[in-house]
Amino acid sequence: MMLAPLLLAAAASQADVPPVPGLCTAPMPVNRETPGCYQTSELDLSGAPATLFWHVVEYPTQAAASAEAARHRWAATAAAHSRYWLYVLGGAVESRGGGIERAVIGPLAVPPAPATAHFSEAIFPPGMRTRVHSHPGPEAFYIVEGEQCMETPVDKRIIQAGGTYIVPSGPHLQAAPKGRRNIVLIIAPKGAPFVIPGAGQWKPSGFCN
Repeated sequence: MMLAPLLLAAAASQADVPPVPGLCTAPMPVNRETPGCYQTSELDLSGAPATLFWHVVEYPTQAAASAEAARHRWAATAAAHSRYWLYVLGGAVESRGGGIERAVIGPLAVPPAPATAHFSEAIFPPGMRTRVHSHPGPEAFYIVEGEQCMETPVDKRIIQAGGTYIVPSGPHLQAAPKGRRNIVLIIAPKGAPFVIPGAGQWKPSGFCN
C-alpha cells in the first residue's frame, strides 16, 4: 500500500536531515564543546503539582550553585557553556540566596505521576537542525548564545540569546541557521522514551532551513 504524497514528502525530508549527535538522551561527552545535544541530569518529580515553573539561575561557582540547590525540593546544577547553573522547578516565585535569575519559564504541565525532568545542553553549529520529533510532555529552552529557530504546526519563531520557548506537545523542529547554545528541559512520564522521532502527517514549511 503506497503512502500518501504528503507522508512520502515528509519521510524524504526527514531522511535529508542528519540526526543531531546525542539526541538529548546520551550522556555528555568528555569534550564539552562537542556539537549536539546531551543529557546532563534528571530529577524525580514525585509529589510535584500539576504545573511547574523552571527557574534558570546563573552562579559564579559550581559550589555556590550546589549549596543553593540543597535548599530546594526539585533542583539540579550544571556546568554548561562555561557557566554554572542552578535549575529549580517550583512555583512562579522561588526564594533563593545569590545568583542571577536569567529566566523563569512556565507554566509547564507535569504528566501524570510518576514523572521525570530531563535536563540537557546543546551546541548547534551554523546550519544544524533537528529532525521533526515530539515528546510525551513539555519541552522548554533557554538560549544562552546565538539564536534558535523553532517551527511547530502552529508557530514559527526566531529566539535570540536570553530568550525562552516552550513546546507544550506535538511535532516540532529546531535549528540554528547562525549557530546557537542552549539549555533544555523535557518533562516526561518516568521510564518513557522522552524523544520521539517522526512528524506524523505534519510537513515543516522550511522556515528554519
